[in-house]
Amino acid sequence: MKIYCFSGLGADERVFDFLEIDSNYELVPVKWIDPLLNESIEDYSLRISKNIMDENPFGILGVSFGGLVAQEVSKVLNSKFTFVISSISKPSEIPFLLRFIPNIFFKILPKKFFCLPHFMANFFFSANNKKLLSQILRDANPNFTKWALIAFKNWKSQNVLLNVFFISGSKDRLIKPVKGAVNIPNGGHFMIVDSAGEVSSRINDLLNQINQEVETNL
Repeated sequence: MKIYCFSGLGADERVFDFLEIDSNYELVPVKWIDPLLNESIEDYSLRISKNIMDENPFGILGVSFGGLVAQEVSKVLNSKFTFVISSISKPSEIPFLLRFIPNIFFKILPKKFFCLPHFMANFFFSANNKKLLSQILRDANPNFTKWALIAFKNWKSQNVLLNVFFISGSKDRLIKPVKGAVNIPNGGHFMIVDSAGEVSSRINDLLNQINQEVETNL
């Protein structure tokens, strides 16, 4: 079964290279598309969902900002399950500072301000693999980052999503752990790389749980 993956804000498919998922599943990164002017996450997710054309059952996985897109895409496509890593489950969990910064502030800032200095990124992401984080941030599109921050802070979705599983790090400096989420001890915001073994183990446990529930209901 394929699991379609959405990376984080400013990140790319390299963050999934460290996961070791059950061989019955295939991780398929979904490339970001260019956002439209003032486009919401909900509308963006509707457009990018059209790039997933699969007649067979599939899952969705999202990391950080990609976790929001994953949830919205899952609502459109009715995925079998959704994994959300280092992200939020509802608008009230948007980081306090980000939530109350006016949109106009982000819009008037030159794009160079959306390239986070490496020393700050290493701190906020709690990164151990600093070289990879540096490479990812170097390759990030500041225009996309600018749009994504505005879209993130204005996420309004309140719809309930079934079969969604949240995985949070206990030491995430950017996003507080989701209540009731699977907890990764000492996991920072870059734990999909730095704690890939533990994250993979928890994902595989959840996949086994999902399969057992399916067999029970047959």
